[in-house]
Amino acid sequence: MPEPPKGQGQEERPTMTIPKLAERAGRSRSLIHRLASTPSEGWPAPVYRPGSTRPEYDVAWFDTYWAQRQAGIRQGKRTDLTQDE
Repeated sequence: MPEPPKGQGQEERPTMTIPKLAERAGRSRSLIHRLASTPSEGWPAPVYRPGSTRPEYDVAWFDTYWAQRQAGIRQGKRTDLTQDE
């Protein structure tokens, strides 16, 4: 998975909430939330806008993470349709 973005010393990077990331990826909010809250997925710590309690994540990091995740998914091969001879 991509390295989490370094927060100190960088310009302000665009961030999005989980529902917006889900919309961006075309998947459900609950899937993205599950991925974000699973430690083995390696998500960076969220950032919070002043006055908000909604976690936001770096968009560039998410795009890289999502592309790598999708590339690593392999569809299974159906075996119930093959005929044994």
